[in-house]
Amino acid sequence: KHLISLKLIFISNLRKEETVMVKIEICIGSSCFVKGSNEVVELLKNYIAEHHLEEKVQLKGAFCMGQCTKGLGIKVNGKILEGATLYNVVDLLEPELKELL
Repeated sequence: KHLISLKLIFISNLRKEETVMVKIEICIGSSCFVKGSNEVVELLKNYIAEHHLEEKVQLKGAFCMGQCTKGLGIKVNGKILEGATLYNVVDLLEPELKELL
């Protein structure tokens, strides 16, 4: 019985992964945390909900991306958003989302 429910959860998660078109990774390392990465996570969660993108966009935490001196470490489908900050992340992200969705 437990094995069947685990298989169903796995299949459900697989299907959700298949529908996600954009993966946004946000660095949760200490340097980015100090720069507001936790606030960016909340900001982007709200943005995704407000624009009804829950089925198309996935937020994930990530380790250091080597952007510590350039801004927050944020990737969109593997592409680094250069110079991202709490204050410009939506402006940088919107063109990427329009291109990918």
